Amino acid sequence: MSGTHLLSSADPHRVSWDQIDLKPVLQLKVGVTRQTHTLERIETGTRQRLEYANELVRLGGSWEDVGSMASKLSLRLTNIAEESIRITRLMFPAEAGISSYVAGFHHGDVCFFRNGYQGWSTARSYRPKDKPLRPWLQLVSLASSNLANLPSNVPGVFSSEMYTIITNRASDDAFLIGQCPPFDHFFYIQLNLHSKADRKSYFELTYDFGRKMIMPGETIELSGILIERGATHQLLHRYFKEIADTAEPRLPERNVQGWCSWYYYYTKISPQIIRDNIDALKRARDDHGAKIDFVQIDDGYQRAVGDWLKLQPHFDGSMRRLSDEIRAAGFSPGLWIAPFVAAAKSDLLTVHPEYALRDENGKRIVAGFNFFWPGRYYYGLDITNPRFEEYLRRVIKTVVGDWGFPYLKCDFLFGGCLRGGTHHALHLSRTEVLKRGMQIIREVAEANTDEEVFLVGCGMPLIAGIGTVDAMRIGPDTGGYWIERKGKLLRTGAMVGVRNSVRNSVVRGGMHRALWLNDPDCLMLRTEGTSLSAHQRRTQINAIALTGGLLLYSDDFSALDEELIREIGLIQRITDECFNGRLIPLDMMARELPSVIYNTSGYLGVFNMHRKKTSIVVEADYLLAQAQEVARIWGTAVPAARRYREVWTGQTLDLSKGDVSVGPLESYQSLLFEPVE
Repeated sequence: MSGTHLLSSADPHRVSWDQIDLKPVLQLKVGVTRQTHTLERIETGTRQRLEYANELVRLGGSWEDVGSMASKLSLRLTNIAEESIRITRLMFPAEAGISSYVAGFHHGDVCFFRNGYQGWSTARSYRPKDKPLRPWLQLVSLASSNLANLPSNVPGVFSSEMYTIITNRASDDAFLIGQCPPFDHFFYIQLNLHSKADRKSYFELTYDFGRKMIMPGETIELSGILIERGATHQLLHRYFKEIADTAEPRLPERNVQGWCSWYYYYTKISPQIIRDNIDALKRARDDHGAKIDFVQIDDGYQRAVGDWLKLQPHFDGSMRRLSDEIRAAGFSPGLWIAPFVAAAKSDLLTVHPEYALRDENGKRIVAGFNFFWPGRYYYGLDITNPRFEEYLRRVIKTVVGDWGFPYLKCDFLFGGCLRGGTHHALHLSRTEVLKRGMQIIREVAEANTDEEVFLVGCGMPLIAGIGTVDAMRIGPDTGGYWIERKGKLLRTGAMVGVRNSVRNSVVRGGMHRALWLNDPDCLMLRTEGTSLSAHQRRTQINAIALTGGLLLYSDDFSALDEELIREIGLIQRITDECFNGRLIPLDMMARELPSVIYNTSGYLGVFNMHRKKTSIVVEADYLLAQAQEVARIWGTAVPAARRYREVWTGQTLDLSKGDVSVGPLESYQSLLFEPVE
């Protein structure tokens, strides 16, 4: 079975582990040690079936054709030993035809897309000479990366999670590897890219089970592996369409729009601040047509993270009254909660240290560091501890049933499945643990309200959110600034600020209405109390509206002047129309920060995301051809118009005669065009 067959329609069964000097490897947890066991191939007499085994496990698989240029591999793992085993990883070195693929074009034209572990993790493309930076401070990696799959810090060695796409920039010939249902294990893809002909480029595909226990004779189904070749954006949308059709994601039929306290007040909130904004939001709705679905109270109402039922004195006894006032004003009450972490000085960890997630030596596992929280450090919690589950159920019953908040933003969710954790439920993988936690929250919430429950995942490993959340934050926190300067010092692309938040929201735009509703984080209307320039502010608004995702405001609405509030009508109209479209960041593989972004509803964004003034070329025929193909995948069509008008200035753009240079655009300036015919 030759790896070069990937590019041949004569043999679509395309992964080979025989063309490189490596074999599949199984890692086990035995006590406090790890053991590595190689799997040997067993001849099956057919290319359609794969089988590997050793003295402990048998791995079987079969190929299925998906279209003319795609194959999907289904795998099952059986414990054939006489006692239980705890599996940590299963690693496949897979040549998969990538050597012959990349040999067909200039090495410098190769681009690799990295999809990070969770919503805040870096999502962007890399070229062969780029170095995927690994934060030098582990505390940064804890809250922004997967310690089990950190960036390599080596040019040419790239890793991704869930899926990746490798593209020839010169031709847009692309190659996708993606995880398919069931999404019960984390899945990593590492590309070892070599430019010299005497060394083969290859993938390493890894299933991460945490420390899942498998009983003798037990068989588990692994996530499928989809391998496909085609054009970049068509591949991505076919992949997301496959998940939408097979994974039973939660896809609300309409978008939601609301207000959040965080990015103006942070933890300095009070019931009166919430009431002042409720009144101001009512005026914005009644006088200017602003559509607001929910009002979300963010961090700051509780005494400490983890102590959700022990409130700050000014909130004590006020939660039900506040939710009733929000509801009486015509909005849905929303509340922020971080259910699977606890602050170091919380009463929860002081009274119940056994709730903390611990390693094999009994040491509790740090989840991160937060300046806003008592003790600064916070720790992961063992969702599967029966006593903690009782506490979690009581919290959700109180928050939803007694206090009256059916909209829950669940944050810092990665804390429930930290690497190295030993969970009470040994039979669950890290992914299954987190999915179980979210199922508990939804189950209890829905049992304690007649209203529609809406769950937003944040800081959440992405695959665990498919089918468990209604919306997902898909980027790092935004803020009243372009980028936190210490991001370069810490060597992370996940540092908070508009730049990285917008980047992630755009390049993950295809997930919207396929895996969940995308949450691109809040936009800020204000022009005072922010360090964003006028162009940066407008770029944030344009990018968020273009994605068609959740639309959240985070300002002191009682202080906004009417001119700013009047902008809401246009922002909402564009977002509502883009909600039903599909996003295409046309040059996402050529640059970290895409500059030409199209929504198949007809809107076109042109972005200068850099300090230097520049012009942007819109490749009209290529853009519209890709848009038509993407729309066809989803069973829709794109507007026939080739003439556009900028929504804020009235500037016109004509794509009827081919490529157009837009600009020069000033530093961080963007233009958002709508079709006019």
